[in-house]
Amino acid sequence: MPQDGPLMRMAPDSSDGNNGPQPPTRLTAVEDKLSRALETIEAQRRQLSTVFNAVTDAIVVVDDRGIIETVNDGACKMFGRPSFDLVHHSVNKLMPESVAMHHDRYIRESRPHGSPAFGTPRTLAAVDAKGRQFPVSISLSEIPRSVDEPRRFVATIRDMTHERAREDRIRFLAYHDEATKLPNRHGVVSYLESYFAAPDPQHMLFVHISLNNTSQLTACFGIEEFEQLVVAFSQRLKRVFGTALLIARGFGNTFHVVMPKEESEELQSKLLNVVAEPIEILDMAVVVDVCAGTVALPGQASNPREAMHRAAATLMEVKATTPQPGTPRLHSYMPSIIDDMSRRTRLVHNINQAIEGKEFSVYLQPKIDITDGSWVGAEALARWTQRDGSMVSPGEFIPMAEQSGLVTSLNRYILSQTLRSLADSDWSRSAPLAVNISAQDLSTQSFANEISQLLEETGIEPSSLELELTERDIVRGSDVIRASIDQLRELGVAIAMDDFGTGYSSLAALADLPIDILKIDRQFLRRIEDRDTDRKLLTTLVNLGQDLGRTIVIEGVETEGQADFLRKLGVRLAQGFLFAKPAPAIAVLNDVRRPRAAA
Repeated sequence: MPQDGPLMRMAPDSSDGNNGPQPPTRLTAVEDKLSRALETIEAQRRQLSTVFNAVTDAIVVVDDRGIIETVNDGACKMFGRPSFDLVHHSVNKLMPESVAMHHDRYIRESRPHGSPAFGTPRTLAAVDAKGRQFPVSISLSEIPRSVDEPRRFVATIRDMTHERAREDRIRFLAYHDEATKLPNRHGVVSYLESYFAAPDPQHMLFVHISLNNTSQLTACFGIEEFEQLVVAFSQRLKRVFGTALLIARGFGNTFHVVMPKEESEELQSKLLNVVAEPIEILDMAVVVDVCAGTVALPGQASNPREAMHRAAATLMEVKATTPQPGTPRLHSYMPSIIDDMSRRTRLVHNINQAIEGKEFSVYLQPKIDITDGSWVGAEALARWTQRDGSMVSPGEFIPMAEQSGLVTSLNRYILSQTLRSLADSDWSRSAPLAVNISAQDLSTQSFANEISQLLEETGIEPSSLELELTERDIVRGSDVIRASIDQLRELGVAIAMDDFGTGYSSLAALADLPIDILKIDRQFLRRIEDRDTDRKLLTTLVNLGQDLGRTIVIEGVETEGQADFLRKLGVRLAQGFLFAKPAPAIAVLNDVRRPRAAA
């Protein structure tokens, strides 16, 4: 019997044609398996080819000389070349000449030492068929091989154009304002850091400019339209300050300009040019108003923080000291500005602490009937005695309380203490006590109700209370303020206009103002003994108030000559040091001259 070889094919027996097909031989089975394996390999190859070409990144296979062996469709698309224009060419074809030169050296140096660096992506420039350069990120991997096979590498290349554009935009927005395209505050800091780092920085002027009336403009036009105005304003700044070293936008409505020191004398005229013409927004001509604070560099600051802080402080000082709009207001930095600002900040803090700690007390200054010298009322005044026994002048703490918004808390405290002191005394209820309030108090719609509740708690009749407001607060009051005044008068509380004659109200409007008492300011009284014009002016004010049916009170009477003139003028009520100085409430309420309630 013959020996069977492993791949021997046995010929079919043809002696009997009726025996049918013979079973497959061993060789036939191997061929079938091989065929199926080849089909599987081909299917996998097609699958891998599909995946290979579906990857959007470019994939380039190169040998250890940098010659391209194969590329995917992503590479052809990225570099704008067909595969035949890449395969068998040097990979340097995908790089600008400056990069290719370094890559050649990289290949030469890496070949004797094994493999190039793998894994860590490298960012470099690439070039397409049209010569356009663009940034790419390349990751390199080595293809596994047998000992006798040549080395081959796979480079995965990602186009970083869009990522780089996003990074550039993020970097731009980090240092620039999106609306105006000017450097922002971070851009200013960066510029000043470089400036102060220079060994011998040039002399220049750092200007902090504020576009005023922004709240009103925003309310009128809306935020988007206000930004259009800011953009138009920034373009005007660039045109007027064309030689500036830096023009930037700060927070909101502020701008920064850095200009050569020798041009500082032109700053006022440049600001005038900036506001010379209105800015057109929504078919409206908007008149802009600006103010500015300046710091001389490097003499008045040693770092960016100091420069910006001192310029901002100077700008705030301009706004605080010259609040009226008109010609651009300009102020140069002085060390006293920071000192004054720090002092005011501490004062506001101390006022708040003093209100909570009940360091404020009520003083009363009697109101006198100058025809007989009797006391017919009194004005409540806030006095501040600190814990160390020292007193703070009302001229110092009252303006700061008004600016900080603490005046409402202070006024409520003084009002409450005044009424409670009155309730505990035998002071005549027909001799009303006057308490100062502000427009901020009346801006609260519930203020009249609070007064009513306090009167009820203390058992004081409304007719025993007068509330004093300055002429400015009454004349410029909003509808809410007018409504609060009307509610208080309906309640039975009299309203007095303090400091009358200081120039805010027109004579035509005076008749319609909701007031009962006119307190004529002391400035009209000071020189009546010496100047006939002052006597005529005071006479006119008194006659006007009397003709309108208002009760007249003259403040600041200090001499007998002044008192005699007022008596001849027909004035009955007055206050002043001639008659009585302010004193603690308990002392005045118990003074023998006090008007006593009927037993």
